[in-house]
Amino acid sequence: MSEGTQTPARRDGFIGARRAQLAQAISADPALPAGDSAILPDLFHLLGALLHHESHEQLEELKALYYPLDPDAAPGLRDVSVAAFETFEQALREALTRANFVEIDPDTVQTREATKRITGLAIKPSHSGIRRIRYFARGARSETINVKAMFGLRKHQIDAQMMSDVVVLVGFKASDEIERTDRRAFADTRRGLRPGAALVKHFRNVASPELVTLHPGARPSMRPRDQVFLAAPAVATGVPVLLNLWPALTVLFAVIAAYFGAQGVIEENELKRAIAAISGLIAVGAFVMRQRLKYEATTLRYQKRLADTVYFRNLANNAGVLDLLVGAGEDQDAKEAILAYGLLRRAQRPLAKGEIDNFAEDFLRDRFNLDIDFEINDALNKLERLGLVAREGDTYTAIAPDESLRRVDAAWDALFSFSTRR
Repeated sequence: MSEGTQTPARRDGFIGARRAQLAQAISADPALPAGDSAILPDLFHLLGALLHHESHEQLEELKALYYPLDPDAAPGLRDVSVAAFETFEQALREALTRANFVEIDPDTVQTREATKRITGLAIKPSHSGIRRIRYFARGARSETINVKAMFGLRKHQIDAQMMSDVVVLVGFKASDEIERTDRRAFADTRRGLRPGAALVKHFRNVASPELVTLHPGARPSMRPRDQVFLAAPAVATGVPVLLNLWPALTVLFAVIAAYFGAQGVIEENELKRAIAAISGLIAVGAFVMRQRLKYEATTLRYQKRLADTVYFRNLANNAGVLDLLVGAGEDQDAKEAILAYGLLRRAQRPLAKGEIDNFAEDFLRDRFNLDIDFEINDALNKLERLGLVAREGDTYTAIAPDESLRRVDAAWDALFSFSTRR
């Protein structure tokens, strides 16, 4: 039986096949013109190297924008202004778009009930001190998750949308932006993190109901079942003890008053009852402490479950994410260009943009079982810029591979011209 709300499949442009596999599949296609299969591997290899060089400059620019926001940046190089964060935010969004990430609103793909069913936790995120938080994801697919309940005695399935990669950007307010009422909460929940910093986190294989667990202020709240397990023994045991203890307490107060001379002498029976009252108070204190330890143990169990959910999905943090991200963008650029060029050569006729788009999606579906929304504009823009396709009206034709290889080789040779300056 399937439970939970079925989220509509969200298609994006993420090509999950390896670049080498994609290039090999296109080069070995029997529909290619004679002689193409021998030249295409070299063309695709050099094309990938050229795009890799272009991505290096983008990486350096992105790192330069992020460094003043890095939590570990040197004090003299920090920038906590809103303008610095927004400039980096825009650059990061462009890099994410290049890597075929799309922004998502967690509230549109998850509910608190679905989160509770899949994680076993009721989570309420705290936004104290947060300037802005944004989620980006790619590689969305529908998946059925098996969940155990009732100590493993009951099992059920939840249909959820699984995302291959999720990047979370969190910008924190500067000290002068944090309201006085939020400063204590910021200090408690963001220990070791300086105001004005920005976090970038990369996670793998996250179900949409688990997005809230990636929030830096995620706090699990105790479920009603555990509240009952803690409160019921306290009420059942504590109330009778207090009722029986009250008469003894009155005697204890009287003994204390007599000791300090407020009233008559202390009789032996009253002293015994006073000692019994003290023993009862110690027992009550021990009981309260035991219940407190049970509460803390339950809270720690919740925190560990939340930490495990995040820990085993975390791939990189902060500046490390930028390296992965730019590399992923370069990889997607190369795959898009390779696929569009190869399909144009295979067609052996001019194709309109929509035709190339459909052929690309059909090819990926048939060869790699990938259902994506191919980014045709990105692919054709790269090929046109490098002179690998000719456009006539609304149709495109791929330049012959030998001529394309010569043009890419010339573009590579033109990257550095230091020898001509001597």
